[in-house]
Amino acid sequence: MKIKIQSFEEIDSTNEEAKRQAAAGAPEGTVILAKSQKKGKGKLGRVWHSDLGGIYLSIILKPRLNLPDLSELTLLSAEAVAQTIKILTNLEAKVKWPNDVLLNGKKVCGILTEVAKKTVIVGIGLNVNNSHLPEEATSIKRELGWKVDIAKAVEILLSELERVYQAWYIKRSNESTGN
Repeated sequence: MKIKIQSFEEIDSTNEEAKRQAAAGAPEGTVILAKSQKKGKGKLGRVWHSDLGGIYLSIILKPRLNLPDLSELTLLSAEAVAQTIKILTNLEAKVKWPNDVLLNGKKVCGILTEVAKKTVIVGIGLNVNNSHLPEEATSIKRELGWKVDIAKAVEILLSELERVYQAWYIKRSNESTGN
């Protein structure tokens, strides 16, 4: 999968833009990245606070298999986020099924996976250097006590997402062919 990033200062929703791009023929690996979202959303239409300082991205996936169980791709993405946090900061993040990542028991990341035709959109909202958060949430900066390099965090996150997706895809391909 070749990653191609499209960056925005502000956007309505990275998932909505990814759906528009997918409908227009964007290839697998297209990433919509924004510094903030006006209408960030979570599971069941909940609002995802998307102020400056976070990573808000959606990636277009087009598995050439039967559409996967969404919870499987969501969980893989959460594991990639937890590993990113570990690599970046040495903090231990926990995956909370089905779509959250926690640091010290507070939500640091939410994942929203949606299907649009034969395309899977995985949206990730990760609180990195955010200051204005609800009581039940935290950020990496809040847990560390200092700011994190967002560009480096994005680089690691995309690498981890690609790694887990490729491993998953190979495994699913082998299962479907009986290998």
